[in-house]
Amino acid sequence: MRENRKDKRVAEENRVAIELPGTHSSAEPRIVNALTKDISLGGARILTDRLFEVGSSLRMTLCLSKSKQLVKVRADVRWNRMIDDGLYEIGVEFEHGIPNGVLVLINHLYGKGQNGPTAVQT
Repeated sequence: MRENRKDKRVAEENRVAIELPGTHSSAEPRIVNALTKDISLGGARILTDRLFEVGSSLRMTLCLSKSKQLVKVRADVRWNRMIDDGLYEIGVEFEHGIPNGVLVLINHLYGKGQNGPTAVQT
């Protein structure tokens, strides 16, 4: 079966911190740690121990291992599946509202990866 993808996927593991909204008892956001299995300019496949519903909007920080950069992005969950008891894969599509986030991903995926750590927020 042929996939209709806009962007080339790169198989690599990057740490991901997914921010959950605070609760009534605490305004502090909670963090779910996860890993990318592959990543592209348009999105990522993420391994996590928490099930996120399709259509959920997530705020996440990607720790790009090759270029040693941090990028904060918003993403929408497009699909999910359980791969083991308590272990899930989710497919997310990035919302590129600020071009700098796209530039960091382009540099990471297609550049030499020699830049120092940088933080970009969207």
